[in-house]
Amino acid sequence: MMPRIGAVILAAGTASRMGRQKLLLPLGDKPVLAHVLAVVSQIPFADRLMIIGEPQQELAALGSQYGIRSVYNPDRISGQATSIAKAISHLDGEVDGVLFLPGDQPLITADLVQALLSCFGENANNRRIVVPFHKGQYRSPVLFGAAWLKELAALSGDKGGREIIRNHPEVIAAVEWFEEASFRDADTWDDYLELVQYLHKY
Repeated sequence: MMPRIGAVILAAGTASRMGRQKLLLPLGDKPVLAHVLAVVSQIPFADRLMIIGEPQQELAALGSQYGIRSVYNPDRISGQATSIAKAISHLDGEVDGVLFLPGDQPLITADLVQALLSCFGENANNRRIVVPFHKGQYRSPVLFGAAWLKELAALSGDKGGREIIRNHPEVIAAVEWFEEASFRDADTWDDYLELVQYLHKY
């Protein structure tokens, strides 16, 4: 039986480096965030949800267009850990693992997501953490087996799951991925402009 995997899109950041709400900026024919939503919506996850900040109504409406429910995080200023904890508490039913996807990584592909899911399924271990590996570095999105959900929910600040990954190399299953575009994000205005140019080129 295939593992039950939940998908969580992290879209509650304050965009402090960008200085504006980056997830709703236009990129090609849809907003930055919509590219991630479109990928998640086409894969049969056991549950899909998005943790959002402001503007709450616009972000939630965008999620609903793709059949993805939204959970507002009023504590997002305290760091990404609050979004992870809120997501875990709102997952619908028991899951074998959770894939956490950044909302500002718009060129992520369904092929990459499927490769992570396949790797987790082959290992069949709820302590496994599946991470894409590109040019000598671990990247996002990351799939945590269910055994880590309690520890993830107890994180604080802006660490996300990086600390768990660093402290437990023995449980990491790395999926080597050669395509760089999937890992481009929109942290800064220059990053965003590069994404626009990349899509225009290809």
